[in-house]
Amino acid sequence: MVERAIAGLPTNQRITITMRDIEDLSSAHTSSVLGISEGNQRVLLHRARTRVRSVLEAYFSDVTETP
Repeated sequence: MVERAIAGLPTNQRITITMRDIEDLSSAHTSSVLGISEGNQRVLLHRARTRVRSVLEAYFSDVTETP
């Protein structure tokens, strides 16, 4: 489900969350690869995490409600 949620993200959000949370790369490296500021990278990461969290909350809410 996490992979599916990440796959549904906009490109830069998907790359950012993958580099930071899966590959455990630094903020500076991620920003450099994407050609963006570290501040913009933080915004992308926050938005990506928020979207993934939302998808997972909806999924687990549906799973726990199913008899």
